[in-house]
Amino acid sequence: MNHHLGERASGPPASGDNLEYRVAHLRERIAGGPLGELGVRLEVRGEAVLLTGTVPSAHCRDEICGLVGAELAGHRVHCDVVVTDASSPDHAEDLA
Repeated sequence: MNHHLGERASGPPASGDNLEYRVAHLRERIAGGPLGELGVRLEVRGEAVLLTGTVPSAHCRDEICGLVGAELAGHRVHCDVVVTDASSPDHAEDLA
């Protein structure tokens, strides 16, 4: 799933707006907070932030993408977080 969460207005970044610093704190918050999600990565790519990884549910994905979008309002955020498929297989595995 790919979400485009925010768009920065044209022009230079606001004074004191250290994107790398903010992203580092978001990484810690996502991994250590109530979501406890270690399978998600945030990377600064130029003026945008790429959010990737795998989570156990659509709700978890939406929570993380929403949190990052709100915390980095004014920056472009691409959310490429996928949900793991925890359903049982629909056929037997052929080991021959």
